[in-house]
Amino acid sequence: MIIDLNPSEVEDYRKFCAIKRLPVSIILGRRAWFPDEYASMIGVEAEALPFSNYAAPDWMFDYQAAITEMAIRKRKFAAFCDCGLGKTAILLEFARHAAHRSVGKRVLIVSPLMVVKQTIEESQKFYPADRGVGAYGIDTIPAAALQDWLDGNYGEHDVGITNYESIRPELRARNLGGLILDESSMLKSHYGKWGTKLIEMGRGVEWKLCCTGTPAPNDRIEYANHAVFLDQFSTVNAFLATYFVNRGQVDNRWELKPHALSAFYRAMAHWSIFLSNPATYGWLDNAETIPPINVHIHPVDMTPEQVEIMRSVTGSLFANEPGGITGRSKLGQLGKGFYDGESVPTLKPQFIKDELLESWKGESTIIWCLYNAEQDSLAKYLPGAVSLTGTTKHDVRQKAIDDFKAGRVKTLISKPKILGFGLNLQIATRHIFSGLQDSYESYYQCIKRSNRYGSTKPLNVHIPVTEIEEPMIQTVLRKSEMVQVDTDEQERLFRKLSLAR
Repeated sequence: MIIDLNPSEVEDYRKFCAIKRLPVSIILGRRAWFPDEYASMIGVEAEALPFSNYAAPDWMFDYQAAITEMAIRKRKFAAFCDCGLGKTAILLEFARHAAHRSVGKRVLIVSPLMVVKQTIEESQKFYPADRGVGAYGIDTIPAAALQDWLDGNYGEHDVGITNYESIRPELRARNLGGLILDESSMLKSHYGKWGTKLIEMGRGVEWKLCCTGTPAPNDRIEYANHAVFLDQFSTVNAFLATYFVNRGQVDNRWELKPHALSAFYRAMAHWSIFLSNPATYGWLDNAETIPPINVHIHPVDMTPEQVEIMRSVTGSLFANEPGGITGRSKLGQLGKGFYDGESVPTLKPQFIKDELLESWKGESTIIWCLYNAEQDSLAKYLPGAVSLTGTTKHDVRQKAIDDFKAGRVKTLISKPKILGFGLNLQIATRHIFSGLQDSYESYYQCIKRSNRYGSTKPLNVHIPVTEIEEPMIQTVLRKSEMVQVDTDEQERLFRKLSLAR
């Protein structure tokens, strides 16, 4: 809603003060903008929004229906929902309505490459022609055809899905009525080439939705690009300056201002919801406890060659202080049998084969690696496993995943950036981290492929670790424990301060 204020009128000054107290508002000169739903707090009437009588499909869980209604009512919304809570159902229903309300325009879903097929399969399950909820088709759009599809010259449907790699700087989005980002953590700075373009493509688009897992409380800046994409802030710097203080060049350079905690979540609650446990909000569906994650640390002896290199690098008999990023990377590679591009004898691949995989024959297992040479070495030791690398063709990757889900393949070897986002791989009851280094987010995303709402069995996580890798492993596990405590508190605060419900 936009209203003009007269600075000479006392009543308008009262309105000005009331608008400034709202969670979200913009004042430019004598003109003020704020969401229509806050009109009654200012003492003015707002035009009724479409979809005020929206009814979600009866197959949705109660929280999915409520979140979908919020998103449709707000039109620009973010669903920060933990793995397995049904973000795909929410985004598909949002896309259906966005297409219905954007006649003559296109609604684009952008997803990680390996999740595209999974999303199409979900749409066919949720919207069969005989279900009576308005079946609709979705075009799968290859990168080469994306511009033609946006222009209306390709495809059969007004809703389409493509992958992040298809987003190129030269794309024009004049005919875009809706833009939906699945696994929208891709907007983070290390995916800047996509994030910047998607923010540009979304300018002026009426229907926008972000869906991703719940960000860690110590990573609140992840919200910044989401806020800009959803038109809540003009720039990332404006968002940061409002709620954060710059502590200089340290690990946590931007820290939330202590007095801004309440304002931060109050404003966030206008355009997003944070959900890791439906029961926290009083919802009943799908609120059962997720099976536990059992973490097993397995010490692996170092070879004499590894010990000698370790001592020459660290200048110490022990690897208690792995040093900065470069030193940690070098020692991490050494622990897996490589140093300065050369192979170094290591016992880890044999340990994974003999002591781990052989002890649970028949269980579906994912092995996570960090480096190409590490992955190639493991693939040679495990001829029955399927290894998916960055050069594996898409159709080969898809077949391997389908075979793994069907139980025809029992062991997958890959990296977090290939399989670590969006996929539902609940069939796996064992994960092995051959490589795990510093990144909590990477570790969390990997294990949540199999440990998620709907899982029926515990997930056993196995981490074979040499002496030089142990400090890095302990850092990740320590972050994991801290994040769980902080996440519970963050969700409690979000519910308490939420204005979106």
